[in-house]
Amino acid sequence: MLENAYLLKSGNAAFASVSAEFTALSDKLDRLAEISDSRTASRAAGLKARLQAFSPRITMVGQVKAGKSALVNVLAATPGLLPSDVNPWTSVVTTLAINGKAPAEADAQGETKARFTFFDRDEWDNLVNHGGRLGELAERAGAEEELHKIEAQIDAMRRKTESRLGKHFELLLGQSHTYGYLDSELVERYVCLGDGIEAGDISAATGRFADITKSAEFYVGVPEYDMAMTLCDTPGVNDTFMMREQITLRSLRGSELCVVVLSAHQALSTVDLALMRIIANLENRQVILFINRIDELQEPVRQIAEIRDSITSTLKKFNISSDVAVIFGSAKWGEAALTGSMDMLSADSRDTLSDYIEGCPDQKSEDGWETIWNVSGMPDLLRAIAVRIEEGAGRRQLDRTRRAARNLTNEARARMVAKHESGATVDLELAGGSAITTMAELTERFEGDMGTLCQSLRDDLVQRMGAAENGFVKRATDALVAHLDEFGEQGTWSYDPTGLRVLQRTAYMSFSRALTAKVGALYTDAAAHVQGVYAAMLGDRLGDFRIEPPYPPRVPAPVGLGRTIALDLQSTWWRRWWQKRRGAAAFANDYAHLIRAEVHSISEDVERNQAAAVLENARATLTEFLREHRETIERLANPGVDGADASDDALAELQAGSVTNSAFSEILKDLDDMAA
Repeated sequence: MLENAYLLKSGNAAFASVSAEFTALSDKLDRLAEISDSRTASRAAGLKARLQAFSPRITMVGQVKAGKSALVNVLAATPGLLPSDVNPWTSVVTTLAINGKAPAEADAQGETKARFTFFDRDEWDNLVNHGGRLGELAERAGAEEELHKIEAQIDAMRRKTESRLGKHFELLLGQSHTYGYLDSELVERYVCLGDGIEAGDISAATGRFADITKSAEFYVGVPEYDMAMTLCDTPGVNDTFMMREQITLRSLRGSELCVVVLSAHQALSTVDLALMRIIANLENRQVILFINRIDELQEPVRQIAEIRDSITSTLKKFNISSDVAVIFGSAKWGEAALTGSMDMLSADSRDTLSDYIEGCPDQKSEDGWETIWNVSGMPDLLRAIAVRIEEGAGRRQLDRTRRAARNLTNEARARMVAKHESGATVDLELAGGSAITTMAELTERFEGDMGTLCQSLRDDLVQRMGAAENGFVKRATDALVAHLDEFGEQGTWSYDPTGLRVLQRTAYMSFSRALTAKVGALYTDAAAHVQGVYAAMLGDRLGDFRIEPPYPPRVPAPVGLGRTIALDLQSTWWRRWWQKRRGAAAFANDYAHLIRAEVHSISEDVERNQAAAVLENARATLTEFLREHRETIERLANPGVDGADASDDALAELQAGSVTNSAFSEILKDLDDMAA
């Protein structure tokens, strides 16, 4: 029960500017729809729908038991919804869409509030037959003993799962369950692995489907927020089979922000090296470190200063800029303030809270609950999130939509001028033929140029990544041989793959810069040629007419470079790998083979799963841009085959010219002012 929901408004001020711009742009799209034909009105409504559906994805990552779920519960105004004591095996990705609408379900009865998706057969088989990512590493390294252990653990899990679900097991794989309500009991049924559930007991609540649940999606409304956002709660990355690491990396690929949740007791300890590899590949402004559980510190004021210095040192060690936000807080204190109850706090936690408030006089408020909210770190976290959305995803969405709105307004103006200022005819003949023919030729030309450019960018990335791989393998193998020459075959030896990741990141950043510059230039060239077709058709009747190029796609951070490879492991099985080799030649050859396979798997993952996706996005954006203008020019060239209905005819009468042209000009001026 929320007694103090007003506290959630903490971040609204930071988001106020971009929120107002979203509203103003929506109003302009409504105005454009009012004075345009049905086609333009439909496209304007589509642009407005994209604005309304804007919900930046914020992924929470961290260790098991760091308090991610408790933090998400507070941010989503749903205390107690997500269980904070899930079994370490659980690998469910939980997504909470705040102020977002669930996609329509074909067979849904009413509004969807929760959806649970199960692993499909291929995903399940990869886990239970191959041991997931860790099994892949062990198999590649020839660690047979470790493989047998992994297989035994997974076989026990598989038999337990199939016994629990009985005849339902096969039917459930690949399916999803949807509900029109949401509560903690429902969540526990799909997310928590409970103990003592009897096989065949289909009515058992806790953990019934947790083994095979891949993702959970919830839809909640928080009216206190001026923005929509999507919180993604990932499982802790430190799990036995590296399954969670894969899930975390996959989740981060589509995220605008990453909130790294750490426990104050072990912030950025050696257990978090996997997290540091991930963070190092994100943009600095994409990362927020939230140091949770300060309520468990004995002297938080003094200890927080020490922890902050340690974090700063660790970030520097991993070449991570100090621009990364570091926030200290307590999800438990936040929940207490939000619910207006101290019952969930232990006596020690209450004492620590009192001491911390006394040590932070600037956080005090006349409202006692607001004071607790302030020291919980929630306001700082909400403001940090809002500022980064305003600067990043929100600004990009506005710029992208404004460009599209400006083009759409100019297209509508062009059609109006063609209909009302030129009588029944428009000069449609260009130097190279008709406008329609010219647009067809331009479409073919620029789509061909885009295909060539995408292939060139991809080939260059592959070449650069390959050069990084080859150089690293040679240096590592040479270093190993030198070690063997000096020390012989006694003991073990390791080689830090950080240098490889730096080179791979450099290659990817070069790809990113080249893509942004070259795709942007191609878009600009295409827009200039399309504008030329309009100019040839309409002459100087629209003096300030211009076509904006599409907004270049955002190149996502190369999070795949942070995944664990065999060279990162300092485990028993990796040491045994060394002990099985005899002779310098065997060491060097086997090691070179293993390294090459490992590092190539990283490059291949980044190229296939990230670079390919952004290149396809760039191609699709240009195709859609050309298609829309080609349709408009065809309508200008053939006004009699518009397919206009009675409402469009009536609108045409209304658009006598001067009044509507003035309205179009006003919209364009306002759009330009917004972009200034």
